[in-house]
Formats: sequence, structure tokens, C-alpha cells
Amino acid sequence: MRRPNTITGGADRLRVRPWKGDPSIAFLSPSPGQTPTIRGLQRALDDIRSAGFAAVLTPAMTSAEQSPFLDIGFVVHERLHLLSHPVRNIPGPRVAGIHLRRGRNSDVVEVLDVDGRAFDSFWKFDQTSLLDARIATPHSRFRVATLRHRIVGYHITGRAGTVGYLQRLAVDPAVHGRGIGTALVGDSLGWCHRRQCSSVLVNTQEINTRALALYRHLGFVPEPAGLAVLRLDLGMRVEP
Repeated sequence: MRRPNTITGGADRLRVRPWKGDPSIAFLSPSPGQTPTIRGLQRALDDIRSAGFAAVLTPAMTSAEQSPFLDIGFVVHERLHLLSHPVRNIPGPRVAGIHLRRGRNSDVVEVLDVDGRAFDSFWKFDQTSLLDARIATPHSRFRVATLRHRIVGYHITGRAGTVGYLQRLAVDPAVHGRGIGTALVGDSLGWCHRRQCSSVLVNTQEINTRALALYRHLGFVPEPAGLAVLRLDLGMRVEP
């Protein structure tokens, strides 16, 4: 199995790549809308072990999606809040000195710099993570906020059918409290509204109280069940 961007064969389609370029940790993600079988996961784990990885991480998943992973020994690495917005009463204030525009490929280095200041080392994006967020759904919007021609925030929002996904929101901590996050969320919701989305979903770390407060203030409500990222440290093969 090749390390980067590998898709396993068979009925279970599972993408495997190094976690943010770390050669010791594999990132294992099912195809959208698919819950893999235990047999498929075991086959993927055999390939991951053969490739020399020492641990495996998953994307954030719902309780139902987690089930086969937990059955073969994965454990919860971090829990996340999952919130939804009905796409009504869309906030979108103009912020003095802040300009929102389409994100460009030439912005990637500056965007990742902002992202690295906004998130801790585990959650910050690299170029692959940023690309994955932009192509995770059939349709997406990549917008940046600039202050005096310097990027100070951005969002990536996707749409699949009538559901929108605020995939990423980051604001430079140096300009917190100026309404930039609110403006970016408003841009995201407005785009989803124009494309007739019935709801927009977003997740955030349980410890990220600032982001949670922003989303609640802007009309997002917690879903009954949250999400979790799972981890498996590789050793002896675990039989179900």
C-alpha cells in the first residue's frame, strides 16, 4: 500500500494517508455516507501495519459511524460538539476595514498561517487537510477576510444536497472581538441559503468555548449526539 492518498479495494472504500505528513500516524476515512464492515476495516488495518504506521486516527464521526471502529478496538481520542442552523435570520454584518473575497490558490500559505495560530497543533490544517476540506462535498465555497490586504480569517463551506457544512472557520487571534468570525459565518450561511439548504452543520471541540459561544450566539443549536475522533494504537491484531 502506498502511503499517500490510498484507496483500499473491495466493497469497503477507505482512504488512507499520513496524518498531516506524520509518517507514524495514518488517517483512515471511509467514503462519504458509507459505514465500513469490520472485515473491511481489518483488511485496511493489515495494510496500514504493513506500511509501517504506529497508530491510526479517524475523522470526526457520529455514534452510528463509530460502531464498527469501536468493535475492533478503536477508542475515543477527542469528543466534539455538533451543531445545526436552520438557515434563518442569517447574520452578516459589515465590519469596518474588513473585506471578504473569494479564496485563491495563491492564498494557501497565508491561510495556513492564520489556521496555525487559530488552532492547536493537533487540529491545525496542512495543505492536504485544506484541500480535503475544499473537496469533501460536491459543492464548496472558500472565502477569506482581509484587513489592509492581509488575510485575517477564512471559511470553507460545503454543500451536499440540501445540507450545508461549515467545514472550517478560522480567525487570527490577534483580531478576535472585531466581528470577523460573525461576518464569515454570515457569508457561509448566506451562500447555503441561496442554494436552498435546509440546514447547516458545524462541529467544534468541546474545549473550544469561544467558538461554541459564537455559534450559539448566531443561532446554531446543539444536536442531541455529538461527534468523536477515534484512535487505535497498533500492536497485536484485535479480533471482533
